[in-house]
Amino acid sequence: MTSIVTLTAKKKMAMARKGEIALPVIAGIAIGDGAADTDGNLIPLSEGDGSLRNELLRREYSQCEKVSDTCYRYRMELAADELAGKKINEAALFDTDGDLLAIRVFGEKLKDADMEMAFEYEDRF
Repeated sequence: MTSIVTLTAKKKMAMARKGEIALPVIAGIAIGDGAADTDGNLIPLSEGDGSLRNELLRREYSQCEKVSDTCYRYRMELAADELAGKKINEAALFDTDGDLLAIRVFGEKLKDADMEMAFEYEDRF
């Protein structure tokens, strides 16, 4: 598993600290199935990445938990009938502007048709 904070997120944080913008809040999690090459190897991430390689779904988070003073855990859930048969291997946090802030790639998780599934993403500093 590999994670990055996007260049867009870093620019927004710097501009907010300067007082040039109000920092948009995290709105949700996007998931996809495009993080691996044809041999199943995860494709390396770059902070310049602004999108998932193959986004399948973008949804507001259903729960947010404060883990520590510098970490919040966001959760989104898939119903049993959503994305059945897909092999999910990438996720990202997005803000209210629709920009991806952090991207994570991981081993494929097969979404069965009769199973609910949840994804959690920790925004940690």
